[in-house]
Amino acid sequence: MADICKQDTEKVLLVEGTNDCHVVMALCETHNVPETFGIYQCGSDNGVLKRLNALIVRPNPPKVIGVMLDADKPSVDSVRGRWESIKSKLRNNNHRYDLDVNPDINGTIVERIEDKPKLGFWLMPNNQDSGMLEDFCAELAEPKSLQFARESVREAKNRNMTTFKEVHYSKAVIHTYLAWHDEPGYPLGKAITRQSLRPHTYLAEKFTNWLTRLFE
Repeated sequence: MADICKQDTEKVLLVEGTNDCHVVMALCETHNVPETFGIYQCGSDNGVLKRLNALIVRPNPPKVIGVMLDADKPSVDSVRGRWESIKSKLRNNNHRYDLDVNPDINGTIVERIEDKPKLGFWLMPNNQDSGMLEDFCAELAEPKSLQFARESVREAKNRNMTTFKEVHYSKAVIHTYLAWHDEPGYPLGKAITRQSLRPHTYLAEKFTNWLTRLFE
């Protein structure tokens, strides 16, 4: 059976990892997003950008390519840095797309030019703040419980009881939060399906609206 996170279709969303894939599928199911596109898991942020370029330049490119990337690189402004890396990748390969100075807070959509695909970009978590998939999922968590999870993780770290890197703080928090729900250990996508993470928050609706507009 074909891998549901490795679909090479004429309308495709490129994501970094398997968790990204399953979070998208869970939100699409909940929000009844039309099944008009496939999802392709690229393995890393660099893998996403490389595949984006490969798809654009191939003889029969997809009609629509969506790109979902974390904005979590250690810099003063990870979002701006990530956006500049996307623009640089397109510019260096002479793809002729004209991207705005900043990403659209509602998700960027770039219409087709000549024989090139329509493009879409979502920078995790919200096209404005530095972060990753886990920061996006934190916006789906119950606020008071999430705050307690943050306090618990920080206290454990202060007591030298942790070994995770600071860049993975968001991962530690969201999985601590999920450990308190039935059943502990569910991956992020299944946590959305089981309502441990709330799929109808403002950010979740904005994200699924972007998907609908991009792949309509």
